[in-house]
Amino acid sequence: MTLKVSIDPRDNCIADMVCVSLCGDVFEMSDVDGKSQIIAKWRTDPNTINVGQVPDDMKDCAEAAQQSCPTSIIHVEPA
Repeated sequence: MTLKVSIDPRDNCIADMVCVSLCGDVFEMSDVDGKSQIIAKWRTDPNTINVGQVPDDMKDCAEAAQQSCPTSIIHVEPA
């Protein structure tokens, strides 16, 4: 099983890096605007930086990032 992970609305990211700290295998900070994005290897579309699919074994860290995001813009759901 895989999980859909999204950052929406990404414009609301305050770049506190909690998601990267808790789940650096899924999230990274953009060099362009300094906001969180999905690591390229997990993106469902190479041109969409805020949506990806990750293996089920990343569920715990993705959900920890979701629960700790101060702006509640990280969403984790079955793919």
